[in-house]
Amino acid sequence: MKYFVGEVRYEKGLSLRKLAARAVISKSYLQRIEAGEATPSLEVMVRLARALEVSLDELYQQE
Repeated sequence: MKYFVGEVRYEKGLSLRKLAARAVISKSYLQRIEAGEATPSLEVMVRLARALEVSLDELYQQE
């Protein structure tokens, strides 16, 4: 499954460090999610969606 966390983060103008802090995950874990090297739990995806102020659906599909 492809996640669009990196694309949304870029559109919002957030750095890796800032988004990771907002979502309470490590920067390295966020990098792995964006690179498709890690499969985040639903809880982590919800925290990322909240930190990015988007719906969860937006992180799973590109509009």
